[in-house]
Amino acid sequence: MAEQDGIFEATEGDRWFARNRDTLARFDPAADPPLRMMELQGLIPHRVLEIGAANGMRLAALGRLHPNADLTAVEVSRAALADGSGRHPHIHFVEARADDLPLTEPFDLIIVNFVLHWIGRPRLLRVFAEIDRLLVDGGHLVIGDFHPEGPVRTPYHHLPDAEVFTYKQDYSAPLVATGLYGLVSMVTVDHRNHAFAAGVPETDRSGVWLLRKGLYTGYRSADTGTIKR
Repeated sequence: MAEQDGIFEATEGDRWFARNRDTLARFDPAADPPLRMMELQGLIPHRVLEIGAANGMRLAALGRLHPNADLTAVEVSRAALADGSGRHPHIHFVEARADDLPLTEPFDLIIVNFVLHWIGRPRLLRVFAEIDRLLVDGGHLVIGDFHPEGPVRTPYHHLPDAEVFTYKQDYSAPLVATGLYGLVSMVTVDHRNHAFAAGVPETDRSGVWLLRKGLYTGYRSADTGTIKR
């Protein structure tokens, strides 16, 4: 099987950016589900990492709302990185894959929007490990992605001759299952117009999940039965 993470790193990341450059230029923060989720929950981030940030349009909008926030964008597309560095000099752009992030300082907010479905399955748990390594205890993670009834594998239509797939599933579930992440909020989104909506058909449904990392907050005391905080 093709090592699809390498394909995105070498060629398809730049091609994706070329196809979507005009759409990114029309980015509307008021209609962006991750930003709307953060606004509804009243998050005030200080150090923000976005994995798969394209040219940084979402981080730039977040920076306008929170001028004192420190912003870091990770992306594999060199074209997106070059464009973003020219547009948003206040954002720290890093060329890296999601499973191998050359970062050491922790963040209190990490955003991963419509990235995880492209990750090759052999590397998915490494991506989760990198996210967990860089998110502080008590920090928040925003995940946006497709939200089918159950895991679905679909051939990637832009590369019909390669063994490349998109993998659609609830990516909050593995983290919540550890007991170390709690679900703060989740909304379903109509992928056609990015509107928060209920009853969206499975083929058009995506979701935004807000998780809070709590290494010890979910454990009950064996003696008292109370939750330790």
